[in-house]
Formats: sequence, structure tokens, C-alpha cells
Amino acid sequence: MKKLLVLTPLLLAGCAWLAPDYKRPVMPLPKTWQNAPTTQRDDSTWWRSYNDPVLDQLITQALAGSDDIALAKNRLGQAQAQYNYAFANQLPVLSVAGTDAYGKFANGRVNALGQSFHFPNKTSNFGFVGGMLNYELDLWGKNASLSNAAKAGVHAALYAQAAARLSVAAGVAQLYFTLRALDADVALLQQTVQTQDALLALVQRQYDVGAVDALTLQQVTEQRDAVHATLPDMEDRRDKTESALAVLVGQSPQDIVQNAVQRGQAIQALVVPDPTPSVLPSALLERRPDIAMHEQMLIASNFNIGYARAAYFPSISLASLAGVNNIDIDNLYRASSRSWTLGAAMAAPVLDFGRTESGVKLAKTGRDEQIVLYKQSIRTAFKEVRDALLAQATAQTREQDTHDRQTAAQERLNLTNLRMEQGYASQIDVLAAQSSLLQAQLSCVTARLQRLTASVDLYKATGGGFHTSPLTNARQPH
Repeated sequence: MKKLLVLTPLLLAGCAWLAPDYKRPVMPLPKTWQNAPTTQRDDSTWWRSYNDPVLDQLITQALAGSDDIALAKNRLGQAQAQYNYAFANQLPVLSVAGTDAYGKFANGRVNALGQSFHFPNKTSNFGFVGGMLNYELDLWGKNASLSNAAKAGVHAALYAQAAARLSVAAGVAQLYFTLRALDADVALLQQTVQTQDALLALVQRQYDVGAVDALTLQQVTEQRDAVHATLPDMEDRRDKTESALAVLVGQSPQDIVQNAVQRGQAIQALVVPDPTPSVLPSALLERRPDIAMHEQMLIASNFNIGYARAAYFPSISLASLAGVNNIDIDNLYRASSRSWTLGAAMAAPVLDFGRTESGVKLAKTGRDEQIVLYKQSIRTAFKEVRDALLAQATAQTREQDTHDRQTAAQERLNLTNLRMEQGYASQIDVLAAQSSLLQAQLSCVTARLQRLTASVDLYKATGGGFHTSPLTNARQPH
């Protein structure tokens, strides 16, 4: 037994690690973003760049009360507990053992060594109390692999929480912009309804005196009815968007039903940030929490292979028992004898009918699956950045075009008013010009919403202020 105690440190020093060495999968990355110069900016609170305090407040509220973030935080706690369990499994287990027997012992027993033991010839108690220590020698790194896999799981859950925070912040921003756009659309449609009602009333009077025919009256009536039919649908979309925003922010059911979401800047007053990413393509892998999450899941699957391979080799456990015993116990502190034992046990697989081999294959296929998912997350990230850049450019061009149309429609209305004052145009011409201007304004609102949404997509696609960092709240495995 003493030899075993001497050899134990040597066995531990020579333990083999069966998990493959991890190497990050290599993928060719672009050096720069196409047609988009990179500028450096602080985007840790990127939503503040839109210059709307109400939006800042809503996102702050959502980050504190969102159900999605609460679920991600709960999963992080589960992963942390699983890691703590796996980490503790590498350490010895100390327990307390005790017995108490009642019976009658024969007097004058002699053991195999010729030693004589004299027991009282009466009914007595025999008691023992002591401590037991159990420890499994992790010669093949089985428990350490399991602990490291759980540690990577904590990292993955941490990055998943960051991804949830980024998704919630982006979702709140986009819903808020949609709500402000629908507010503007409803207001413009209400003006359009008033204009169309006035136009129809004027054409009706002209029809009554025979100034216009029935076809003209029918066309104006259909145009007015179409506008009236559009307004309730637009109001319904606005109300549903407001409810969705209230849920995402984390408002109570009472607030969702009774209180309206606070409004801030008008849609056209919101600042659109510079449409260029603040990170080089090579740094995107460290900026996207979903990519970091998939890499940690890949690392965990790599350690799972080492855990599965360890089943090919024997497991060795040490057990020690030490304590005091007494016959006719009155008090354990007056023990008649003390005892201790130290033993070792080894179990080695001989025939498992392919069970271990199947476990290793399962771990390897799981690792291969995580490689595919990791590469897929990178492809998706670069696709989203490219799409966001293209959407930014397209939205900017579209907004400029709609702005030019609005300017032209406003100029037409001004000229029509002058012509009417001089007797060269009628009230119908003015109302028609007002209707054209309102349609151009609606198009401008849509174009501004598309540009704001594209800017949020770009912040989200480039990580939105996220940076990978080492785990600090979990114990490191030995």
C-alpha cells in the first residue's frame, strides 16, 4: 500500500489526454468590405447614435426585463452549475461513516496471529465512527475532459446571452422605427382622407350643375373610398406593432393593455448613422456572439471525444477509511481502538460489444456537426454584413429619390396655388396636387424606415459592440 502511495504522483504526472488538440477551422476571409471604407467608432451603445432618448430608455428597459434575455440568463446559470458539478467530480469525496451493533460476544477469542482479545461476557454495543475518502485517478483525462467540455458550455451560454441582448436591442430599435413610421403614415393618411373628402364634395357639386360627367364623379369616388379603406388597416398595423414592442420591452400585462408606448423623435427627425461598418472582416469572428457561441460548442464537442475515448482504458479508484471503535461504548472519546484502511480498485473493459466504439463515433460525428455549424455561422455573418451594406446603399438612394419627388410635388402644389389665385387653375387642381404631395410624403416615410432598418441590420451584423472576452466567473479546471 505504501508503494501505491509513492507511485500515485508519478501516475498522475504521466496521465494521457485523449481529447484531440483543438484547431480553429480555417476559412478564407476578405481583407476589406467591398465599396465600404472602414471607420472606427464606439458602438458599445450603438442605439444612442439615433439621437432619441425615448429609444434609449426603451432599449435599457428591454435589456433589463426581456423574457428572451431572462431565458438566456437562466441557461447560463444551468451551464455554470453543470460546469461546477463536472469540476467537483475531479476532486476527492470525503464522507462520514458510522455503525452501532448490539449483541453478545464470546469471551477469550484468539486471532490468526495468536493475539488474544477479551470481550466482556455480556450483551454489549459495538460502535465505529470515522471518515471515508474516495478518489478516482484521472489517468486518461476523462473527468478533466468532461470538465473542460462543461467549461466551454459556460462560454457558449455566455455568448448566447450576449447574442440575445444584441437581438433584443436590435428588435426594439426596428419595432420602434416601424411604430414611428406607422404613426407618420396614419397622420398622412388622415390628411389624405380629408383632402379626398373635400375633392369628392367639390366634384359632386360640379356634377350636380352639369360641369363634370358621371365618369369623373365615379373615379373620384373610387379614389376616395380606397383611401378610406387603407386608413383602418394602417391603424391596425400601428396598434399591433405597439403591442409587439411593449411585449419585447418587457412591460406588464396591465401596461400592454392600458398604456401606450412612449414616443420620441418623429421618423424624419431621427439621425441615420454613417452607413459603414466599424470593424474589419478579419475581426468579425471576434465580434459576433453567435460565432463565438458556435466555436465554444465546437470546443466542447472536441473534449467530448476525449471523454468517450477514456472508456477504452481502465479506471482506478482509491478508498481510505479511518476512525475509532469501541465495545460497550459510553463515549467515543474513550475509544478502545483506532483503525484505518487504504485500498485501491481497478476496473478495465474486456468486452462491451462495441459500446465504447459507438460512443467515440458518436462524439466524433457530434464534433463534425459542430464544425459545419461553426462554418455556417461565419458564412451567415458575412452574408448579413454584405446584405446590410447593400441595403444601406439602396435605401440611401431610394430616400434621395423620394425626397426629390416630394420636393417636386411641393413645388407643383405651390405653382397650382399661384395659378388658382390668378384664375388659371381650379380648386380641383389644388386638391389633386395636395393628394400627390401626400403620396410623396408617404413614400419618404417608407424610404426613411428602410434606411433606419438597414442601419440596425448593419449594427447587428457586425456584432453591435460585442467583443469576446475570457470567462471570469467560473473556476478553472486543474
